[in-house]
Amino acid sequence: MEKLKFRVLAEDRGRIETIEIGGLVVLETAFQLKNELVAIENKLSSKVIINIFELEELDLSGVQLLVAFIRQMDQRKINYQFNWNIDEEQKALFSNVGLGNELFMNI
Repeated sequence: MEKLKFRVLAEDRGRIETIEIGGLVVLETAFQLKNELVAIENKLSSKVIINIFELEELDLSGVQLLVAFIRQMDQRKINYQFNWNIDEEQKALFSNVGLGNELFMNI
């Protein structure tokens, strides 16, 4: 199994415009994800795209970190868009447990 995948892309002035998260977004990698998100918090552009890609697994701890990050961006008035590149089975799971809307999934 692959660990957490986390990458950022910045504009010319160094403000982060794109965040890519994939791999294992689970309790085992939660501390790493939290540290990555905290490290970039003050470097975000006013518009951010969050790409969820090659997701192997996402558990409640990962969801909680993403929701907390969303709330931080809302407080700072940062516009954001989620792009969920997940399969239909994963989409159905999130829809059935009621997290689809919370995580801005097009289900």
